Amino acid sequence: MSPFGSMLLRARHAGVAVWVAMAAPVLTTALSLGMEVTNWSVVQVDVQRAADAAAIAGALNYKATSNRQTAATAAARMAQLNGAQGMTTPTWTAATSTLSDNMVTAQVTTGAKSSSDTAIKVTVQRNVPLTVSQLFSNASSVTVTGTAMAELVSTTGSGTGGQPCLVALSTSGSISGSGSTYITMPNCTIRSNGTISVIGGGSLSTGGIYAGGAISIQPGVTTTGTQHPSDGTISDPYRTNTTLQTALTNAASASGSNITCGNESCGLPGSSGGTYNGSYCTGQGGAGPVNCYLRPGNYGSLGTGGGGPFNFNFAAGLYVFNGAITLTNATTTSSGTNVTILTTGTFSGGSTFSMTLSAPSTTAVASTGGIAGIALAGTTSGTVSVYGTDTFNITGVVYFPNALFDASGSSGLGVAATSCLEILASSIQLSGHSYFDHACSAVNAASFTSVAGVTTTNASIVQ
Repeated sequence: MSPFGSMLLRARHAGVAVWVAMAAPVLTTALSLGMEVTNWSVVQVDVQRAADAAAIAGALNYKATSNRQTAATAAARMAQLNGAQGMTTPTWTAATSTLSDNMVTAQVTTGAKSSSDTAIKVTVQRNVPLTVSQLFSNASSVTVTGTAMAELVSTTGSGTGGQPCLVALSTSGSISGSGSTYITMPNCTIRSNGTISVIGGGSLSTGGIYAGGAISIQPGVTTTGTQHPSDGTISDPYRTNTTLQTALTNAASASGSNITCGNESCGLPGSSGGTYNGSYCTGQGGAGPVNCYLRPGNYGSLGTGGGGPFNFNFAAGLYVFNGAITLTNATTTSSGTNVTILTTGTFSGGSTFSMTLSAPSTTAVASTGGIAGIALAGTTSGTVSVYGTDTFNITGVVYFPNALFDASGSSGLGVAATSCLEILASSIQLSGHSYFDHACSAVNAASFTSVAGVTTTNASIVQ
């Protein structure tokens, strides 16, 4: 190489050395800053994990204790176990259900998925000292935050055992049969939250027999359907029916005329004693049956006077009786389609008694009124009785959750062609021939099972 070429090479090497010397501090600073920012990300993951674990711990504690302060404290302690800075005596604010614990905040709040759920929201903070980045900031540290919400989410599995048609709701109640008890309900089940006892003769054709307590059926009674004693309880399927429960509550303050149709007191429409809110009787004087035509509305009691026979004709709609319904004199026939009858008093149907009612569906309710699926319901804690030579042919639900439904002197509930009849009461007594079926979806009655689905509650991270 010529002397000139060697000089050029030495000059180039010197220029590179100068460039490297000038760039080295910048490159070192950039590399250090990148490593510092990467550390922030690592800390962020660590803080978020601590918040997640704390929220889950708090939610599980609330599930076990139902105590807000205890649950929030459990959440804060879990955060401390995962590196968060707390203090010996955290601050609890009851008004907002919030625990402040230095770098940890835990609050018991409503759920994100459902406002009926309970959730624990936890915020964990950590101060990370600044090194290289302090060259560009007046701050000495940066605060990294992690937030998590764990919600207690309840899931109920499907129930089993099929649809019951005969239900005793009280855990101290019973379904009992005596004498000759014949129940035909192959498509649905018997369910008592208390006990079941059948003595004498007869047969039970069922889809299953379920009780919260003991089942005692004498050998003289033939049965089809597996027996399930001590098989828990089910909740009242109509307790959450707001339309029904509100109507039953309002029935206590309803007011209207007492209706007593009899030969001696029944006048022509518009005459004295004959018209009640558009309802009226015809046929007084012993010249034939007394016809009572009822229109939807609020009334006092309903009953029969002397004479008879009596025909009660219910137009479609909702009837509220703030009093007893007593249809026990002579021959009494009652009928109506798309009808719901509510009463605050007892119900009695006896002697030669026939009632043929069908409940409205949701579609029928929109045009005629009433409560979907409900044919006859009441709030009485007395006795609802059906006896004598009777036909109690209801298409829909009979609902007396506080009463004894007594058909132990009855010869007929339902008919062989019954497609929908369900009776729910506190306790039930039966004898004679009864027919039930569960095809009540046509009138939009509640669908439920003989064995309640198991509800599980788990804590899940939702935010």
